Amino acid sequence: MKDGFPRGVQFTPVPDPLLASLLEEIDSLGELKVVLRAVHALHKQRKVPASIPFNELYSDRTVAAMLGVSGDELERTVDTAVESAIDRGIFLIAISDHGNRGIYLNTEPVRRALARQGIDFSIKTVETAETWPDTEAALPKQDAVTFYEQNIGTVTPIVADNLHAALEEHPEDEVRLAIRKAAEANARSWNYIAAILRRWAEEGRPEELDDGRDGTAERDLQEDRSDQFYEEYLERQRARGAN
Repeated sequence: MKDGFPRGVQFTPVPDPLLASLLEEIDSLGELKVVLRAVHALHKQRKVPASIPFNELYSDRTVAAMLGVSGDELERTVDTAVESAIDRGIFLIAISDHGNRGIYLNTEPVRRALARQGIDFSIKTVETAETWPDTEAALPKQDAVTFYEQNIGTVTPIVADNLHAALEEHPEDEVRLAIRKAAEANARSWNYIAAILRRWAEEGRPEELDDGRDGTAERDLQEDRSDQFYEEYLERQRARGAN
């Protein structure tokens, strides 16, 4: 690695709190290493909800090498790290029909997906942990991928990857609303949808969602900012030399 990362190197998204407030709290290097390795393994699956069994971490050569232990000691070290990460709200555990425990990243899209599938999951809460509503309240009104197909167009493999990545970073109702905004502005482009999501990430959650409406709600011209997003999008496209 003396020459740095090569061109085209892949990246793994990490929740911002893990690199900020949670990073200040984690005082075990072993825990941090296990958490980052698990986040990497979950991201490689490119699906929501992604999960890994404890056995995958036990048998991971990199995990054993970075912790410098093996056998029963390795399993105890991994278990301790994962349990601590659960206490911090980083991971949650769900048990399959076969009784196998799976490790999941504790994000809203993952919790929604587990609720849709009727899978019970456990979260050890701390004072600052986010609370989660009952299963019925967690059910989305419409899947974001289906909503994209109905309003924008065919979900190609690239679009599917973009959608899944967006669902890891944004609540599903925000993704659906961004799709709706793009359709209303007749800007059927993933780049346009991504620009809306970036704006909301910077400026805050859209008011119409906080008022209890979702991406399929009827249009409110007082709050609709599709025209503004579209103008900004066109300006960027023109700056790049696009037609």
